[in-house]
Amino acid sequence: MEQTSGVDGRRGRGRRAGLDLARIMEAARSLDTGTLTMQAVADRLGVDRKAVNHHVSDRESLLRLLAIDTFAKGSPGVEIPATASWQEACRRYADAFTDRLIAADALAEHLMPDDSLYAPFIEPADAVAQRMTEAGFDDEGAVRCLALLTNLCWAYARDALSVSPHGEGLRPRLTRALVEGRDPGTCANLTRLVERGVDTYDRDQFALSIEIFLRGAEATLLRGPAGSATADRPHRGT
Repeated sequence: MEQTSGVDGRRGRGRRAGLDLARIMEAARSLDTGTLTMQAVADRLGVDRKAVNHHVSDRESLLRLLAIDTFAKGSPGVEIPATASWQEACRRYADAFTDRLIAADALAEHLMPDDSLYAPFIEPADAVAQRMTEAGFDDEGAVRCLALLTNLCWAYARDALSVSPHGEGLRPRLTRALVEGRDPGTCANLTRLVERGVDTYDRDQFALSIEIFLRGAEATLLRGPAGSATADRPHRGT
């Protein structure tokens, strides 16, 4: 199939136009993701938009491909040493997964929790599960903890990426706006806390979340004799 030319001189959808997904993504990376359009990518490549659509169906699909690619290249992989405790294994997994999410930056909102996202972390997750099993967690406890740990990573990364360019997070900004103008005695505690200016979007906040997770998991699931993960388990409906 010979390449065709449009009335404006652009190359069409021909197989010899040399257009492929790699070139499309390279062109898309050179554009601002906030205003990225399929037409802008086509203009950058000098082809008809239909040629781009032949490889990528729409803007959202392209942004998701860019997000997955950025996530995959975001930071080095994580290794869980055989000698690591279950707590250290969880910390390593959480740090690496969160770093990858944050590295995606503005593209992070286009990441979806599916196999393309979790594939690079399947072996580290298995290592975490092994350390937890060795520590005395049963299978249900281990899988619930892995789910909670992953959710903590997503939540912190979303927070960290939401901070405005001048460094103010949404929570203190909203809280300040809500307490201003009220009777000083009505929200004295919140007013005091906001004035302290504690940064709840920094890495210390993430470390605190992981530490609370670790202590909570141990207190809830490893309270039985000899480290049994089933003793004193809260029952549903109680």
